[in-house]
Amino acid sequence: MPSIGAQLKQAREARKLTLKQAVQVTRIRPYYLEALEADDLTAIPSPAQARGFLRLYAEYLGLNFEKLTGTAGES
Repeated sequence: MPSIGAQLKQAREARKLTLKQAVQVTRIRPYYLEALEADDLTAIPSPAQARGFLRLYAEYLGLNFEKLTGTAGES
């Protein structure tokens, strides 16, 4: 199974979206979107921010956050 970052990038490219378009809609800085797609969560200031950015970006791309991260059923 592809990594989370690879799935994000594949979903964005499948929708023919640029990073610039994703930045405009999500308001997440390009550096952070690139980090998410590269599976480099250390580039994001805190784990809470990384999770929030990931959730927002996944939802923007039409991906299920819980399924993507394997957190279905967790509270």
